[in-house]
This record gives sequence, structure tokens and C-alpha cells, in this order.
Amino acid sequence: MFTARRKRKSVQTIQRNSPMKSLIKLCLGAAVAVSLSTAAVAGPFNETDQCSSCAMVIKKYPGPKGLLVLKDKSVQKFCSARGTACGYAAAMKKTGVVHVFMHDAGAVDWKNPDDSKLIDATKAWFVYGSKVKAVMGPSLAPFATKEAAEAFQKANGGKLMSFADLTPEALGCGEKY
Repeated sequence: MFTARRKRKSVQTIQRNSPMKSLIKLCLGAAVAVSLSTAAVAGPFNETDQCSSCAMVIKKYPGPKGLLVLKDKSVQKFCSARGTACGYAAAMKKTGVVHVFMHDAGAVDWKNPDDSKLIDATKAWFVYGSKVKAVMGPSLAPFATKEAAEAFQKANGGKLMSFADLTPEALGCGEKY
């Protein structure tokens, strides 16, 4: 009886502390750190940043903003989430995009978004065309979760979309992008 208990404990210890499990944790932690450090290097938005598509001063206007980190390591910043999505489509055709970040509308003040609340837009949910005002056309509100997007949509109207749905045609992107 004593031997069986001892064996069981050693198997649990090996599984709990296995090198493979440690390696997986290390890799996942590194991936998160790289993503967050990329956002930190690319942002925050400062008082003089100009929108890559319209040249307006980004911080002067309400609503979630966004930025692209391109394959050539340059950064494009936009005065709106919609502008970011339109800019993404254009940049993918030209240079390629490594990361897309936007403010999480569920975690920021619409009038003054917090740059520490940038999320990976490729994993976000969006509400397009709500009654909430944004700059440069219809609003596009990004959310970290589908539930938050649905709650915003219920309160403010608009169309629920995934990142894949954000095509230039769906968003009415013009020639300037």
C-alpha cells in the first residue's frame, strides 16, 4: 500500500514539473511578451502624431485609434479604428503588416482612449456604424470580447463584425488609403 502511494506521487510530480510543460509555458510567455512589447514600442500616441491617412492630429479627436506595425518595422498610426482597418487593407497590398493594434472600446473612455488598452485587432470583435460619433465617417468600435461588442451593439446599434469582415468594401474605404 505504501509503495503504490509513493509511485503515484512521483508520477504526478514528473507530470507537474516536466521539462516539456516548462518549455511550453516559456514559449507562451515569450509570445505574449513579444506582442505586448511590440505594442509598447509602436505606441503610445503622442500629442503631435498625425494620422497616416488624413494627416489630422490623432489625439484631437474622440474614439478608438489604431496602429499598424509593418514588415519593414515602420509604424503607421491612425485617428480612428475604421481608418486603421482601411489602412491595413492598403498596407497588406504594399508592404505587409506584422501587427494591428486598436484601443479596446470596452476598456477605454471613448473621448480619451488609454494607450495601455491596445488590443490585437486580428482577434477583436467590432461594431460598425453605431450611433456613437467617431472621426472620419461611421464609427468602428473594437472590443476584446464578442460579449462586450454585443452589449455595445445592443445599446448603440450598428453591425457586429469580425476582423475578417473588415474589408474595404464593407467599410467604404476611399482612395486615400
